[in-house]
Amino acid sequence: MTGAWPVLERGSGPAVVFLHGYPLHHGMWQSQLESLSTDHRVILLDLPGFGFAQEGPVPDSLAGFAHRVEEALAPQVSGPVVIVGHSFGGYVALQLFRDHPKRFAGLVLTDTRSEADSPEAREKRLALVRRLETPGETLDIDATVRGLLAPAAWDAGGPLVHRVRAMVGEAPVPALRGSLTAMAGRPDLTPILSTVDVPTLVVWGEEDRLIPSTQTRSMVDRIRGGVGVGLSGAGHLPSMETPGPFESALRTLLARVPAP
Repeated sequence: MTGAWPVLERGSGPAVVFLHGYPLHHGMWQSQLESLSTDHRVILLDLPGFGFAQEGPVPDSLAGFAHRVEEALAPQVSGPVVIVGHSFGGYVALQLFRDHPKRFAGLVLTDTRSEADSPEAREKRLALVRRLETPGETLDIDATVRGLLAPAAWDAGGPLVHRVRAMVGEAPVPALRGSLTAMAGRPDLTPILSTVDVPTLVVWGEEDRLIPSTQTRSMVDRIRGGVGVGLSGAGHLPSMETPGPFESALRTLLARVPAP
């Protein structure tokens, strides 16, 4: 961990920043930390309330999360970086691009979408927020993990399921409430896609049970020069379920990013 904001960092070279999804933490990127840090500066940044960043208030808006990410990056990296955003981290990355486009040398969006929640989805999130306000209430861990993984991965059990279950179980309730509220209230970010002017990769798990692959894939044609990759055998967590193909796609994107 370094600097004024707790991050996990390894390697040297062009910087790549990873933003995790809900309700996880930096641990979802462990494979990428090990493989990409041979020739890149890899920064795993916990979103406010999660992992190493549990101290302090948790925002309740997407703009608030994006502001805190930029606040965290400012003392760490002075120039543009490649930002990888998964799911909720992808929402944050798009908001960050709207607010701080010069922060980006490249963009990777994985298992996320640009549209706002439907009224039904918004109410479902807010109902969970209300339930979590009751002392002792928390997530249904098995149901959450089952939704994150491809059916075969869930059925197989083993180390992957245990790792994901552990991360979900570590998520503090204030972080859950804040991020759920931010996701429920996020705007439609689709107009941002046409303004993205850096090398961009969109990745989806073909068996994602949380965000249909059609929604993630639909972003590709809206991004000038955007490239899309679907990974078979992966659900909502390609970086953990199919790390080899995921990292291969990342390296192809990184090769397109101009040297700083």
